[in-house]
Amino acid sequence: MALWLCLAAIIVSIALGWKFKFNTGILAMSFAFIIGVFAMGLRVSDIIRLWPTNIVFFLIAISMFFTYATTNGTMDILGKKMLYALNGNAKLIPWVIALVSALVAFLGAGPSTPAIVGPIAFTMGLSAGLHPVLIAVVVGCATLMGADNPINGFGGVISRTLIGTSGFEEQAFEMAMFVWLNSVIHQLIIITIAYIVFKAYKAEKVQVVKPEAFNQVQRKTVGLILVAFVFMVVPPILNSWIKNVDFIRTLAQFSQPQVIMMIAAVLAMGMKLGDEKEIIKKLPMNSILMIAGVAILIGVATAAGLVETMTEFLSTQVPTFMIPGMLIVMAAFLSFFSSGTAVVCPLMYPLVPGLAVSTGLNPIMLFSVIFIGAMSAALSPFSTGGAMVIGGCPDPEVKEKLTNWMIIVASVVIPVIAVIAATIGIFSLFTI
Repeated sequence: MALWLCLAAIIVSIALGWKFKFNTGILAMSFAFIIGVFAMGLRVSDIIRLWPTNIVFFLIAISMFFTYATTNGTMDILGKKMLYALNGNAKLIPWVIALVSALVAFLGAGPSTPAIVGPIAFTMGLSAGLHPVLIAVVVGCATLMGADNPINGFGGVISRTLIGTSGFEEQAFEMAMFVWLNSVIHQLIIITIAYIVFKAYKAEKVQVVKPEAFNQVQRKTVGLILVAFVFMVVPPILNSWIKNVDFIRTLAQFSQPQVIMMIAAVLAMGMKLGDEKEIIKKLPMNSILMIAGVAILIGVATAAGLVETMTEFLSTQVPTFMIPGMLIVMAAFLSFFSSGTAVVCPLMYPLVPGLAVSTGLNPIMLFSVIFIGAMSAALSPFSTGGAMVIGGCPDPEVKEKLTNWMIIVASVVIPVIAVIAATIGIFSLFTI
């Protein structure tokens, strides 16, 4: 009974959040306390302990620093400079837009990248005769490529943390990197198919305007971003190459993204790269509360046997070769109405250890198909990312048509391509 109540609570939280624009996490948290205490006999303190401290700290630390770069215009100028380097070669516009979107997202703009790159991308692409769906797909998919990395990316960090809490703590970073690479492969497949279908190779040359130079604050921000990335990336690599050196091992343990980003935020504050009070106001508390609240409800559901029940169903009722596709369909369906990172991944990642054991399937592949399915609705007009992508289109008539087109692309085309790719084994290339 408690399990069915938890499942109903998850569905109701998603439905009410989607219908009335409530924060799904707050609803889920309330249900978690009601069900946990009255239906399962849990103590309130036990439920409070389900608060996902690691994920919340990750998100606050990363957002604290990179909001400086977004707010002071560094990401905007960076995107314009990269597009200007193309020199108007329209046939390459989709690929350069993809590169710019991925890099800007990777360098810290994250999910806000469509708001930065989108207007420039649509202006250039539409003037060159590119189909608006192609432009939207390129911006959206490339943003996921950059923003979902497990070093500092919103989705990648959550994926990495969830993998660790699912029983793969020691291999979490390596597995998260492979999940990200599978996601990148998937996004590249989507972009390539769109490029061919909409005949972008026939586009004509366009004129671009030279962007303004970085101001002093923006130059300092770029330098700080580069230094932060060196500290996040180099020590772990050195530690994997050079064994049994205490200083390198200690430095690698210290150089976790959340630590470096928090220190970088302090430096940004000291260097006056932005108004600290304004930066704090722009922290993604809505997303943080959504992730935390749903995690607590899923924790209660897990205590009621959710993971064992879903694992048994998939391993006994679904043919093994269909499981990857089924996971994608389930994740894509849920993500169309809720957050892929805040709801779908925390709900479905715990299924992986049991499925891997009972079916013999590659756990990296299982994590990957869940993640890819959860991200497939990122281009939906009903999602924040999809809305920002469409919002970047300057033509009102095209924007209206694009909204309808992207519903089909997000809900049917992208998941179908993902299912085909998973079924033929594309996401099974990496193993540990």
